[in-house]
Amino acid sequence: MISEPKGTVFRRIARNGVVISLRPMRDEDGPQVVELFRALSHESIYNRFLTPIVRLDAKQVRKLTHVDPGLEYAVAAWLSEAGCERMVGVGRYHAMSTEVAEIGIVVGDPWHRLGIGKMLLRQLTESARARGLLWFASTIDPCNLRLLRFVEACGFKGHLKYHDGLLHMRTSIATLFLQDSQDPPLNLPKI
Repeated sequence: MISEPKGTVFRRIARNGVVISLRPMRDEDGPQVVELFRALSHESIYNRFLTPIVRLDAKQVRKLTHVDPGLEYAVAAWLSEAGCERMVGVGRYHAMSTEVAEIGIVVGDPWHRLGIGKMLLRQLTESARARGLLWFASTIDPCNLRLLRFVEACGFKGHLKYHDGLLHMRTSIATLFLQDSQDPPLNLPKI
């Protein structure tokens, strides 16, 4: 198993010039996960969980924040607003085998179109490659055109199957981000 030290933080620049910090999810991030959930539209909730959810219960929050390092990796995106750190997105994968991991990413609606989803996917991709995973698997509502355009822009190469009203996508991890070498300049040091 390969994992980052708990305190590892990566800094990136969003499209609007705001600094975004990426760090692994922590057990104590529950209140911030609940706050992020409140920033999601009904459409974003459905697209992420493929079911309508009104609020997260304690069991769901625990599942989202307590990561099994042998099987999972979860990274949270943060920005500083008025002196407070706010979680604005989360990306995670769960290894289903030694080659395949199920992946999910969500960004709060107020922070869409800033490149945060791509930052999260890049971080997940780097972790998955280090772990030796070959494929990301995901289940997508076929009406989620925004996500389909997003994965195409990130270099999707793989298999797409339609089954039971949903798209089942398998993406080759090796092909992600081949068309671009880096996000916007990363002049900020890793801390």
